[in-house]
Amino acid sequence: MRLTKLLYLLLIFTIGCRTSENKGKQLTAPGKHFPNLLAHKKYQTENLIGLSPRQADYTLVRYKENMGRWVGNTINFVDNEHFVSAYEAWCGNDCFTTVYGRYYFEDNLTVYFYTDSITYHGDCEAPVKHIKSQPPQIQYIVAASADSLQLNYRPLEKALR
Repeated sequence: MRLTKLLYLLLIFTIGCRTSENKGKQLTAPGKHFPNLLAHKKYQTENLIGLSPRQADYTLVRYKENMGRWVGNTINFVDNEHFVSAYEAWCGNDCFTTVYGRYYFEDNLTVYFYTDSITYHGDCEAPVKHIKSQPPQIQYIVAASADSLQLNYRPLEKALR
């Protein structure tokens, strides 16, 4: 009888621990339950997203393929998880910077941007490829329309509350 009670208590403890593990995973795996407004869309930006850990707000304007010879920064949300933020130009006489990363929705309006790598090529002083290890950039969607999106910086300590 004593062994049965001990096994029963052990079973309850194990189930309880797994339940709390699963709850923690739901909180730390954003993007799984919220609609993705960004997937498969390309935008023009003033600055490259994920290049620097500095605080910044971004205005994204829908990129139109018929713009002709356009030069500037873009961000392409290639799927539900990955983005490529790059400097694009029609001529090859520039230093081309490309940021590869991942993004996740924490809720309907909060997006985490993680930088995986940054590459430089073209007419750069020293073309390099390096991996960035920096905290995520947390952006808050404050305005959205069919042609534009406003992302404002959200400090990590506020995002965790």
